Amino acid sequence: MARFATPDQPNAPPFMIWNLDLNEDGTTPREKSFIRLPSVHAHSCAIRFRLLIGSSASIDTVLHTNYPLDGSEYERTKFHAKRFNFNNQAELICEFRIQRPGPYQYYVSYKTLADIDDDAADICDDVIAAAGADATTVIPAVERIYRDFKQHRTPVSYFLVDPQLMLAGQHLPLDGIVLQSVNPKWMGPMNTWSPHFASSHKTGYNMVHFIPMQQRGGSNSPYSLYNQLELSDDLFDGDLPAAEKNARLRETLLEMTHRHRLLGITDMVWNHTAFNSDWLASHPEAGFNLENSPHLRSAYELDEALSAFSSRLSDYDIDRMVGSAEDVERLMRGVDDHVLKPLRLWEFYAIDVDEALRQVGDAWDGAGDDSADVVVSSKDKQDLDSLSGDARNKWLCAYAIGDRSHTLSTRGGRTIDPQRTAAILRTLLGGGTKKAALEHLRSLLDLINLPYYREYDADVACIRKNISERVRYERVGDKGGWKYGKPVDGHYRIVDPLFTTVTPPPRATDAEGSQFSDDSLHLANNGWIWGGNPLDNFAGPQSKAYLRREVIVWGDCVKLNYGQQPADNPWLWDHMRRYTLDMARAFHGFRIDNCHSTPIELAEYLLDEARRVNPNLYVVAELFTGSEDTDRIFVQRLGINSLIREAMQAWDAREMSRLAHRFGGRPVGSLAVDCLGEPGFFTDDAHGGRREHGVVAPLSASLPHAMFFDCTHDNETPAQKRTMQDALPNTAIVAMTACATGSTRGYDELYPRLLDVVHEQRRYAAIDDSLGAGIGRAKARLNALHSEVADFQEVHVHHESEYVTVHRMHPVTREGVLMVAHCAFPGASEHAPFASPRLYGTAARFDFAFRLHPGDPASKGDGGVLRGLPCRLEKLDAPDIQSHSDGRGQYTELQLPDGFGPGSIVVVRTTLVGFKPNLDWKIRTCANEAVSGLSLGALNVALYRCDAEERDTAGGDGAYDVPGLGPLAYCGLQGWYTHLRHIIPSNDLGHPLCSHLRQGTWALDYTARRLRNHATLYAELEPLAAWFEERWDLVRSVPNFLVPRYFALTVHTAYQALVRRALKLLPGPVVSSSRFTVQLALTSVQLLGHVKSAGLDPLEKEEKAVCSMSAGLPHFSTHHMRCWGRDVFVALDGLLLATGRLSDARAHILAFGSTLKHGLIPNLLDSGRYPRYNARDATWYWLQAVQAYCGQSDEGLGFLQTPVARRFPDGETFVEWDSDEAFSRSSTVAELVHEIMSRHARGIEFREWNAGPALDSEMRDEGFAVAVGVDFDSTGFVSGGSSWNCGTWMDKMGSSEKAGIKGVPATPRDGAAVEIVGLQKSALRWIAGLVKAGRFPADSPSSTITYEEWDRLVQRQFERHFWVPLDAADDAAHSVNAAVVNRRGIYRDTSGASAEWADYQFRPNIAIAMVVAPELFDTTHALVCLGKMAAVLAGPLGMRTLDPADMRYRPNYDNSDDSDDPLVAHGVNYHQGPEWLWPTGYFLRAQLVFLRKVVANRSPALGPDLTRHALRTMFHNLHATMVNLKHHITNSAYAGLPELTNKNGAYCRDSCESQAWSSGCMLAALHDMIQLERDVHEALAQLA
Repeated sequence: MARFATPDQPNAPPFMIWNLDLNEDGTTPREKSFIRLPSVHAHSCAIRFRLLIGSSASIDTVLHTNYPLDGSEYERTKFHAKRFNFNNQAELICEFRIQRPGPYQYYVSYKTLADIDDDAADICDDVIAAAGADATTVIPAVERIYRDFKQHRTPVSYFLVDPQLMLAGQHLPLDGIVLQSVNPKWMGPMNTWSPHFASSHKTGYNMVHFIPMQQRGGSNSPYSLYNQLELSDDLFDGDLPAAEKNARLRETLLEMTHRHRLLGITDMVWNHTAFNSDWLASHPEAGFNLENSPHLRSAYELDEALSAFSSRLSDYDIDRMVGSAEDVERLMRGVDDHVLKPLRLWEFYAIDVDEALRQVGDAWDGAGDDSADVVVSSKDKQDLDSLSGDARNKWLCAYAIGDRSHTLSTRGGRTIDPQRTAAILRTLLGGGTKKAALEHLRSLLDLINLPYYREYDADVACIRKNISERVRYERVGDKGGWKYGKPVDGHYRIVDPLFTTVTPPPRATDAEGSQFSDDSLHLANNGWIWGGNPLDNFAGPQSKAYLRREVIVWGDCVKLNYGQQPADNPWLWDHMRRYTLDMARAFHGFRIDNCHSTPIELAEYLLDEARRVNPNLYVVAELFTGSEDTDRIFVQRLGINSLIREAMQAWDAREMSRLAHRFGGRPVGSLAVDCLGEPGFFTDDAHGGRREHGVVAPLSASLPHAMFFDCTHDNETPAQKRTMQDALPNTAIVAMTACATGSTRGYDELYPRLLDVVHEQRRYAAIDDSLGAGIGRAKARLNALHSEVADFQEVHVHHESEYVTVHRMHPVTREGVLMVAHCAFPGASEHAPFASPRLYGTAARFDFAFRLHPGDPASKGDGGVLRGLPCRLEKLDAPDIQSHSDGRGQYTELQLPDGFGPGSIVVVRTTLVGFKPNLDWKIRTCANEAVSGLSLGALNVALYRCDAEERDTAGGDGAYDVPGLGPLAYCGLQGWYTHLRHIIPSNDLGHPLCSHLRQGTWALDYTARRLRNHATLYAELEPLAAWFEERWDLVRSVPNFLVPRYFALTVHTAYQALVRRALKLLPGPVVSSSRFTVQLALTSVQLLGHVKSAGLDPLEKEEKAVCSMSAGLPHFSTHHMRCWGRDVFVALDGLLLATGRLSDARAHILAFGSTLKHGLIPNLLDSGRYPRYNARDATWYWLQAVQAYCGQSDEGLGFLQTPVARRFPDGETFVEWDSDEAFSRSSTVAELVHEIMSRHARGIEFREWNAGPALDSEMRDEGFAVAVGVDFDSTGFVSGGSSWNCGTWMDKMGSSEKAGIKGVPATPRDGAAVEIVGLQKSALRWIAGLVKAGRFPADSPSSTITYEEWDRLVQRQFERHFWVPLDAADDAAHSVNAAVVNRRGIYRDTSGASAEWADYQFRPNIAIAMVVAPELFDTTHALVCLGKMAAVLAGPLGMRTLDPADMRYRPNYDNSDDSDDPLVAHGVNYHQGPEWLWPTGYFLRAQLVFLRKVVANRSPALGPDLTRHALRTMFHNLHATMVNLKHHITNSAYAGLPELTNKNGAYCRDSCESQAWSSGCMLAALHDMIQLERDVHEALAQLA
């Protein structure tokens, strides 16, 4: 019996919130550049745009979209603004509901701050120093937050919402469309169309595409429209007015839809009109004529000359018949002699030398002696004097021409500027004569004209080539064009004319009332250019396509000249608008004819108008751009719902299978994006901020939707291009693709050839039984099947020799349809080899099978109507379906039926054996119940556990090793999820993990087995183990190719439930404020777990699962290396207190407190067995943690009275952990605090217990001596250490004998370390306050000084001994030795080091002191120093541990370095430049502290607006520092922040992948920012 009762599955799909994560600059990721949202059928969805706080686009971010957010009518140019929500701790989100279809645009506007140099080279130091007390006004860090913003906006991006198509009251998905193209003129009068519609419906079509039915032009082509506003007369009986025709059309289409259940679309022809359209004579400005496009004049003259040549061939003794290559060459020689040479086209290119000389001579004569000085600038003179030779001539040519532009519009139209030329010649010749100047100019003009003559030569060569190739194509060879076998004459010209000349009606005038000029009546014909850029207007002034004869012209069509907007040609735009609206009112959709050559601005306008009257307009188009990127531009801007693709382009079975795969849907077993869907909610601003719960899922990249045709109305038929028999397998393969499909009338009837839409006069035959004609019966089954399986979105396509197999499957129910087609390309074999398909875990049942045979060639004629080829459609027997088994399990094998030769298809239905149709729902349910009882310790097991932790506690398997991938980072679900979160969005089924899952169920066994193993310690894991086992039992029964999908879905479901449970147990205010804080908070679960070898108490009972904190994974995971004193207490504030884990914080404080010895907290806890006391700083971090815990826990100061059993009863003497003395004495926490202070005040000096190689094999004997003390006579600072040990966190000990550094610390930091002094001051301030309140056991640490006096002493001395002033004149007041100063305007790293230069090293430790004891710092000094830290020490992720200007700076850590370099050997440079992450948190907090002080001080004077501006800027800058950290933790295999990086954020292989204090310090910083935000709101309210 199932342990978990599966709830009923809801009938309605969930409300979807489609999420798009924007780039940091607000732009859309390139891979998401095409966004397509499904049609909003009955249930709207929402789109969400998300942006990281701190990214460059995250200040005052506003989304602008022309989606009508206010419910108004759509206008493409009207953008509605919607602000991204602003919350300093969350991602920026802008979302809105989608309720209407169409193409929409959006862009993002935002603000940034003006850049300020960070004085990395100390360029601002003098200014700051001079400002004295007012220095904060000129500190860059302060100035920045008050500077004005600069406005920015991103480029426009697009999203497309599919239309909602309804048929017979049901939603018709785009993938269910089955379309048939028809030519209305072959259907007869409109009142006879009903039988044709009945046949189409009976054959399974649900949409009809009508090629244009408007009045046709002189060529009789339906794509050359005579009058766009009137339907063709031959579609009606009798002469009807245009309005009546339109009414009859609408009635006919309504009957077609309601009676025959067919939707209708029609072609829209916008880019040209018939050459004889009567309105052209009244509106010649509608075309490209020689008046509005004078650049075409040279092309027109050439066209006329070619026309005249064609009519006069006999005059030149050239044969009019062209039938061979020799004839073409002879003809081209005639073109050279009688067209190109007499035309003198070069006159359009070159400057007329004689005319130019005349004009310059006149300018010379009319100029005064000093004209050159007036005209030629001094700079031009300098440029001229500095040049010589070719460079001077080139300059002179450019000067003479000036800024004059030129097109090939007039002969001699290219000119020079005579005045400029005369002036520069005077300057050049220095007073020479006019004759000399003109002689020089003639030479110069020859140079100027040289490239123009070369351009002319190249263009003429192109003209000859294009004319020659066109003649060959149309007249030579068996497959010549329409002129084949015809003479060259006035009608069948050598090449088609590129221009049409119209004759205006009598007394016709233009818009100004003037007679039309002759130039205005010569109009360019339309055409296309092979390989041309469809976004370029080839009739525009920038193009020479007409002159070069690159336009493959349609001689019956005039190209229309729209311009860019309606105002450019008002009559023409309005004319086409009326045409478009008529069709939009009648039809359900448009097919845009020649979309790629239609002006895109025009198409946008007309489609917008059409959608006003028909919002659910379905738009399809062909695009011959040759570029997917260009296709995408048209799809996005026009809102094209389906792009036409053609199966007849395939040349063999392999290519056919490629096309089917390309347009066929997702692979079977796809890791659908719904695997990444998460419960969420949409905030509906339109309804008062109401929340609507739903599923948040990422928008996935997609290709434009396809409409895949077996054959279009302008494709050659299978009988022409392949074989007649291939019509059946070709259409079957198309029908099995997961997209819209199309065909043309006559394909099913097996028309023998492509019909000529111009000259064909026969009509479609009236077919009483459409199923009995051609392949009708098979096509009806295939079309019905295609509509039925519209939701079967997963497809597998397989090619083998002459066969193509397509298997479509429903992604949820797993019902399927498998089709095998034997293609009949020429040369196909009756018995081509084919391996019978094996369907593992699948049952199959026969549906249908057919084979197409040629018919009796002696069949009767066509009877004057269009008929297909004679054929015989054979109904084949069912395949032999057999069940077998092998090592992979049970399978079904299909043996193809006898006679399955070329032209055969077979279709079977498939189901998965034993599959639960609701498996998806089953997997998604009950996970919350399964994890509801888990503790944080159990969550650590379920989600994480690195290999060493697993082996330490549970033994057994350790981390799972995926072949080809390696061991997972974690044994828990995070290990799998790290890879799945990248695999799922890209559907990477070829990933090694997916391959491994298909090979066996070992991974499934592992996940459940390890949970069972851990349940011995965490019994609450049993329900989760049972939940997995229940689902794995079901998943094991599915075929292996589906295992990756269901594994991913199961792991994702459980993972999300575990995360939700963890967040519920982490109640800290910072935890759930953003994705980043959630990720950081989860590292608290990750890094705290039960490990047998490393608990908190040596006497801990085995059955008690106490969690201890790992300093970092995977290196610091077990035994004595797991729990580090300083690491735990540096991390504790963020990792435990900010996340609400107060009991764990308490346990760690007490555990380390119990081991207090020599007045020190241990560096390494070792479960309290053999702790090590070689850290001077761990104690002070422990004191800071005690202070923080008292301030944040409910216990408050009562915690100080908690008794603590002492591991070392007298605090000095070592005793074994299991001896009777151990833990025999207790002290309160307050007494431990006092003991620490007292021991430091008295001085600490001891030799480490068990000193020697067994304790530390690298340390020299001197290093085991520990000494710490306080000089009360001078500073009061805690000081200690020596040159032989390193008692702070920068604790790398040299270990290379080769380099001579074994036992030599890299960074002793002896003396008074700045962060320890800060921590000391924090403790003194706190204790002094406790003493004053009577809450502390003693008022003095020694007999010579009280806590209060000690606190004041440190306060007085800090600036004097740590600040390095900007001005050397102040050195004496700050005890500075200028001889060892490397950088000014900083705080020293130590005071009193044995090596004095070490005091002055610039390191990030200053920030720690600034945070814990800000009162020590002069605000101005602190801000100057923070600016230096930002400029010098801050890296992409972490803080450089040493100033790059320091001679010891070595930024790349390599622990395996075996060189003899004493500065890097064995990684001795661990803290000498590598960039550590944990100081970044303190650096952010320090900025927060001191910038807040400045803002608070200035607020009364500056007012609330500027204060709010400054605070927002401050928050933004701090978040900007975190952006790289956010990206890192998101992509990290260990789901954490690393210990350190190498130079400039480079990966360091020796770093821990997830470090406790890295995450903890960042969480603490975010916690401070949240608290400050609350304080700010209150303060601003009071200020206002």
